[in-house]
Amino acid sequence: MGSTSKKLRTRVAIAGGGPAGMVLAIELGRRGVPCVLVDEDERPPLFPKANATTARSMEHFRRLGFSERIRAQGLPPDFPQDIAYFTRYASHELARLPGLTRQEARTRRAAHDDRWPTPEPLHRGQQMLIEPVLLEEVRRHASVTLRLGMRVTSVARLDAGGLLHCESVSTGEALQIEADYVVGCDGPRSRVREALGIRYEGLREDDRDFMGGRMLTVYFRAPGFYAATGKQRSWQYWAVNRECRGLTISIDGTGQIACALQRPAGVTPNREFAERGLIATMGAPFDFDIIGMSEWTAGYMLVAERFADDSPEPRLLLAGDAAHLFTPTGGQGYNTAVDDAVNLGWKLAAVCQGWGGPSLLASYQAERQPIARRNTRFSYAMAESIGRLPLPEHLEQDSGQGRAARAVLGERLADHARREFDIPGIHLGMFYADSPLIGLDASHAPADNWYAYRAHAIPGARAPHLWVDNQRAIFDCFSRDFTLLCLEGSDVPAAEALTAKARKAGIPIDTVQVAGGTARELYGANHVLIRPDHHVGWRDDRLPQNFDTVLGRARGAP
Repeated sequence: MGSTSKKLRTRVAIAGGGPAGMVLAIELGRRGVPCVLVDEDERPPLFPKANATTARSMEHFRRLGFSERIRAQGLPPDFPQDIAYFTRYASHELARLPGLTRQEARTRRAAHDDRWPTPEPLHRGQQMLIEPVLLEEVRRHASVTLRLGMRVTSVARLDAGGLLHCESVSTGEALQIEADYVVGCDGPRSRVREALGIRYEGLREDDRDFMGGRMLTVYFRAPGFYAATGKQRSWQYWAVNRECRGLTISIDGTGQIACALQRPAGVTPNREFAERGLIATMGAPFDFDIIGMSEWTAGYMLVAERFADDSPEPRLLLAGDAAHLFTPTGGQGYNTAVDDAVNLGWKLAAVCQGWGGPSLLASYQAERQPIARRNTRFSYAMAESIGRLPLPEHLEQDSGQGRAARAVLGERLADHARREFDIPGIHLGMFYADSPLIGLDASHAPADNWYAYRAHAIPGARAPHLWVDNQRAIFDCFSRDFTLLCLEGSDVPAAEALTAKARKAGIPIDTVQVAGGTARELYGANHVLIRPDHHVGWRDDRLPQNFDTVLGRARGAP
């Protein structure tokens, strides 16, 4: 960079303005922490990306105050959000997993659901529709400076922070951003990860009949698509036959659609290939207008060997795709990125504001890297399940053999659908087993079950949900930062005295009382410390004399 470069100084520089970068900026902005968000795109994406927001991400958006605006994006309120499997969309239906419409999700989220106990069911909404909502939320915070249309060209480590070298995509104008902390949310080609010399570990590519190797996503408009299938409308359509494989996803329910096609080796992914693929997956001609195409690679199961620089108090950190790369089966990439940003956001704010201890940022890797490995394993397992499914020779024949083959395959696909999409344990059961902020004996950690979730408040777990009244979930009662939750049998005056003392020391914590035996039974103790990310930090029936030590551990203090 020349001497004419413009310069900025901030507390936190965020490289990358996708979901991870924007959620991180929101978490910092709502706490008044100065930060600069840099992204080479001047506006949100106009091409399909991730397709669903998990219940856990929706809980985070509820906590941040805009879950209703997220839920308003995407399919119409009465559009079925089923996942359906066909030989071809206009031919034989093989299996179907029903999904709640947006309207049904609103109605049923207030009901008691032992299998999916959450105030925010998952939402089927395209990332290209959600990112504008996130960007609008980022703009609400005065401490966040946006530098859109700026490309990060290199990153340098400093003794106490980092330096981003940037240039304008349109004019080439140079900009330097010096920050106490730098977070790379800049994807698989991360400049921050490159500067740290950190590698991905795991599988880079795995050839399969589907969801392995090179893929082509075709974004098209076809108002007559649903009528052409002759079937009940669905959110996802899977074409499963020996000639071609495809996954087609409804974006707005009226004609905007995306289709992922497997690209055979040696085949050019041009417009002709895309048109053939769309007609082959439908199984009949239909009218469509291709808006755009994008080639990508499936088969990744990659997690960065480190999520931060190698110092005891890291200054350069990674989140989102810069830290982990998924095959999209199971819909975990974007949602794991959101969870990263939430975990890191409060910790960065704490150290910037002086109430976070020296080991707080080091806990980010200890907590999030195991979750990334867990979630990539799940996505990989689902890609293996659907991508290596043997297809019988007679599958599409109108014969006794064909009908028998379709019945057998339909049972296998129905089982696969339940294992990929009915996963409360993945959404709600994330647990920080090895966190230095928790201090839990590993023998007390619950078993990780992808397909079942048992609500509990063992320290390290997501705080369990219950309705306090007809309108409020217990999450809605928690404070922005730490909450000392007082339940049936608690010593409320003593708890209030302890939190008042902590606040005088600059630690943001409030006492919240929730009456009734149901909450006490669910949380398993009279007093529960809830972290800013709504994970349980500590619990006990009695308030200890050394509560300062308990709170110190939770905020990374010595």
